Parts: sequence; C-alpha cells; structure tokens
Amino acid sequence: MNAHATECPYCKNDLKRWEPNPYTAWGDAMLYCDNNDCAYFIHGREKIFHEHDKNFAYRYCYNPRNGKSLPLIAWCPGKLSLKRGKCVET
Repeated sequence: MNAHATECPYCKNDLKRWEPNPYTAWGDAMLYCDNNDCAYFIHGREKIFHEHDKNFAYRYCYNPRNGKSLPLIAWCPGKLSLKRGKCVET
C-alpha cells in the first residue's frame, strides 16, 4: 500500500479499516473516510439528496488489494439527514 492510501485525499483524515461481511462479494478489508465534514462525503450527500431525494451519501473508500478508490454508499441518519422535517411516519 502506498503512503497516500492511509489518508483521505479530500480531507487528509486517516482512513478507517472496514471488514466487509464475508458473505458479500466485497472480499478483502477496505479503508474508508468516516469524516462527516469531508468534502467528498458532503458532495455525495448533496448529490444523492438533490438527484434522488434519499438519505444517503458516499464516502471515499480505498481498496488496498488493487490500489483503486471507489465510492462507498453511506446511510445519513439524524442530523446528517438532508431530509429532516420531510419524513412522514406511516
């Protein structure tokens, strides 16, 4: 893994290790940014909300096995939600 792979290229925070469920097709452990103030996360949250009206975002994710980055979908509950006040209980 290269030295830059341990930090998010958008906010420079240290990446966290994520172990996918072994029953999924994800495979090996990944590294992702869990910073809610990261520009990548904020842009992803706004994009998904405006285009799809959903409480999701994406986080920067790095696969150390193949050296590639990818968006990792993330749920945005509570104060991270851009739909606050729009949810109706049924």
